[in-house]
Parts: sequence; C-alpha cells; structure tokens
Amino acid sequence: NQMGTIETRFGSQAELKAAIAQYKAYGVACTADIVLNHRAGGASEANPKTGGSTWTSFAGVLSGKAKWHWDSFHPNNYCGGDEGSFGGYPDVCYAAGSAYTDMKAWLVWLKSTVNAGFDSWRFDYVKGFGAWVVKDMRAASGNPFSVGELWDANTTLLNTWANGSGASVFDFALYYTMKDICNNTGGGGWLPNVFDPNKSFAAKWDARAVPFVGNHDTDEIYSDKMMAYAFILTYKGYPIIYWKDYYNYGLATGGGAGTGWGNGIKQLVWCREKLAAGGPNIQVLKSNDGDVIIYGSYGYSTAAPGYIVVINDNSSVWKGSWVQTGNGYLKNKTLKAYAWSSSKTGQNYAPANKYCDGNGWVEVYAAPRGYAVYSVNGL
Repeated sequence: NQMGTIETRFGSQAELKAAIAQYKAYGVACTADIVLNHRAGGASEANPKTGGSTWTSFAGVLSGKAKWHWDSFHPNNYCGGDEGSFGGYPDVCYAAGSAYTDMKAWLVWLKSTVNAGFDSWRFDYVKGFGAWVVKDMRAASGNPFSVGELWDANTTLLNTWANGSGASVFDFALYYTMKDICNNTGGGGWLPNVFDPNKSFAAKWDARAVPFVGNHDTDEIYSDKMMAYAFILTYKGYPIIYWKDYYNYGLATGGGAGTGWGNGIKQLVWCREKLAAGGPNIQVLKSNDGDVIIYGSYGYSTAAPGYIVVINDNSSVWKGSWVQTGNGYLKNKTLKAYAWSSSKTGQNYAPANKYCDGNGWVEVYAAPRGYAVYSVNGL
C-alpha cells in the first residue's frame, strides 16, 4: 500500500484466490509470473552510489515486507555491475541487501493456499541475473515446476541456464526456426531444422524444453501457424498454447476466420493426450527432404497406440513417403488421420486411410502447407 491502494488493476487478493480455486477445481495448475530482475513503484530517494536520486525507496510499504532502499539495487557497496538492465527500472541485486531473503519469502507466500495457492513459476527476463537465483528461489518454495524466459535462440545458452537453474526454459531456438519456416509461404524453408539440436532446444534437451508458437511478448509467426502447433503438440517437450491463438484467433477448432483450416489445436491436444498418453516417445522416420518431415510416437497401449505425423512445407502439392515405423501398436492396422490442416484453397481435407503392414511399412501424406496425424482407425 505504498501508493495508496492494495488492490491492483487486475483485482483483489480474494478474487485471485477464488480464480485459482476455480481453475484447480477443473484440474488446471496455476503459474505465477515472477519478476526478479527489477522492481517498480518505488519513491525517490537520495542515492550515494549514483550521486543523485533514484526510485528505490520502498519504505512506505505498510505490510512491512520488502521495505527496500537503494542498497538492494545496482549499484551498491557490494555490486557495481548489472547482469542485464530492463526498461530503466531499478535493477535488483541479490548479493546484498534484503532482496534475496525477501523474494524467497514472497514465493513461499504465493504458494501457500492461505494467501494465493500458485503451483508453479514463470521467471521473467532471466538474462538479467544469475541462474543460481532461480535455483535458490525454487528450492525455497519446494522446487515446483518452473520455466525461465531466456530470450535467446542459442541452444547452448539455453542448456547452460537450464542446468544451472534446475528449471525448464522457453524454446526460443525452436520458435525462431519455426518462424522462418512458417512465414516463408513459398515453401523455401528447410523443415528438418526442427530436429536439429542447434536450432531446437526440444531436440537437445526435451525434458527441460517448453516449446511455444507465440506469447504476450512476441507473436511473429503470422503465416501457417497451425504447422507450428502441429509440431510442438506432437513432438517432445512441454508445449504451451498461446491464449489468443486458442480463444481470440479461432485456432482451437481450425481458424482461418471461420473458413476452417483443418480441425485445430483442440484436436492436436487430443492426439497428444489420447494417442501418446501425454508424453510422446519420438521416432524420426523421414528428415532428408526440405519440404516434408515424418515422425511418430511409440505407443503405450491399445488405448494409446501412438501416431505418425506428416508435416508438409510445400506450397502447392501433397507430399509424403513410405516410412517404416517401429511402433508395434500400428502394425497390421488401418490408420486414420485424426488431425489435419492446410491453408491452401481446396486442399483442406483429411487424407485417405492408410494400411500399415506387419513390418511397419506405411505410405502417409499431408496437404500443402499442412499436416496430418495418423493413428489406428476406430479409436
């Protein structure tokens, strides 16, 4: 209540708790967006390290929590440098002052159902401070699932941060790889790049990769976005769906402003959950053609038999291939396309059923600038 109000523009604490409780009633875990790099809302105070005034006084916080001053920010008597500034906001220093202990206490507070009841963390702008900070914050709050926003396409940097923090990381490498493919509507992209561990963190360390197609900060895939969703929702990693794509842009059931480009994100989620038990175990079946990739998930049972995915980057013709799957649940079975899409006029329809023989051989296809997800007919 330093600035005269407790309730934020998003609502009150009671409303937050009620919203979280409602989500949990539907089996949805809730993630808090945690900003550790910088802090806004302070009052002006004299700063002996800068020789002027900075907006670093939080003495007016009536709760008595996190009442910081200039010595909890860069520069101070312990730290002169800043690992990464953001927007001119006062940059928090975790090597001095009370920020380190206060922020750990804050995450514990947020996780408690008495106060809020969050289940997991999204750490904002993690380039601005050491990975050890996230590691310690996670440990203090019970090591919940956490993901960091390290905005960089270098998979080595993503790997180093994930290893140092113990958290997952958004797959910006794959995001930019898919952007280059999807936005090149002439089909000039090299589709197998999505399997390259130098161009896809999901291909490098899938257990720590959080693939995405767009978010509130960046939404640069403006063409054939469903091709990207088809990949992240049927490949390895822990994929997320952008709210606006699902609810505002109509991609939940096909998109295309009502023209129906295939059967949408919702059906792809069904394929992942139903056919691959929520955890695809991937076998790459074709990756030597710039226009088409084919891969599959091994099955887990007759109820979750796995699938074969074809994604076609060509701008005008259906493409596919004969491939041999090692998935025994698909052998000697007729396969049906449960999910499909094409942005090309007159091409947006499900491909025909295909038979997979006893040796695992099957010929599968997808429409231009589209995809198809095949599995056992009759599920």
